Amino acid sequence: MTTTHALGDVYTVDTHLMGVPRALSVYVIDAPRPAIVDTGGADTPERLYEALAQLDIDREEVEHVFVTHVHLDHAGGAGVLANACPNATFHVHENGVPYLTDGEKLDRLKRSVDRAMGVEDAYGVPELLDESRCRTVSGGETIDLGDRELELIDAPGHAPHHFAAFDPETEAMFSIDAAGMYLDGGMRPTTPPPAFDLSANLDTVDRLRAYAPKKNLYGHFGPGGADAIRELDRYERLLTEWVDVVERLSERYGGDVDAIVGELGPEWQSPTVRRDVAGVLHALEIT
Repeated sequence: MTTTHALGDVYTVDTHLMGVPRALSVYVIDAPRPAIVDTGGADTPERLYEALAQLDIDREEVEHVFVTHVHLDHAGGAGVLANACPNATFHVHENGVPYLTDGEKLDRLKRSVDRAMGVEDAYGVPELLDESRCRTVSGGETIDLGDRELELIDAPGHAPHHFAAFDPETEAMFSIDAAGMYLDGGMRPTTPPPAFDLSANLDTVDRLRAYAPKKNLYGHFGPGGADAIRELDRYERLLTEWVDVVERLSERYGGDVDAIVGELGPEWQSPTVRRDVAGVLHALEIT
């Protein structure tokens, strides 16, 4: 099933990232002023269109699209979606706008993603987003959804162009990748190169916790469990432990990502473990 109920008027959409179910989620908020949180890749918009149709939301009625960060599994569909939802404003972090609106930067970003994934057009071929459709986010903004205001929160660490959003109606935190991955109830770190920053990510977790959310909404994958604060506490500990584990193994293997991955226990394995090891090594300046 593509679309499932998350809570309140929020719905989870499974984009089937790279053809894999439950790999990446975007969200639709069926508010008086409908909104979408993240776009998925450039090759998965049909999943989102199906969700809008199931919820009886016309594409022209969508007023807001929140691009939480510009990694192309989350943001690659922005340009495509802009054409499909002509009345939507795209909210993009000020540090990320150029990567979606400047053709040269977007092409460079795509090439780096394809190289890292080892697959051409890993998340499809993104289209340029018109800068006039963007509203830049730096944190502290509130966005009117018609029956409440979504609060946007600067959330660096996973990436310097990441923001989160708190919904006071449902008390849900759209933490997306700022609070890790929640894969079938198991929490995993997400620390991609080239800009993972442990200290910034820990500060972000503390900032999100201050909102006392009741539910975390992750990008990988879907809503979390019943205790959002406990999950944030857990991620704070897990992230620090993860960096320590990779650093200790690097003392033996240097920057050999495959060797380090081979030594990791099952509690650390995930679909992105090689990338996440590389991100920690980059942050520690180990090559």
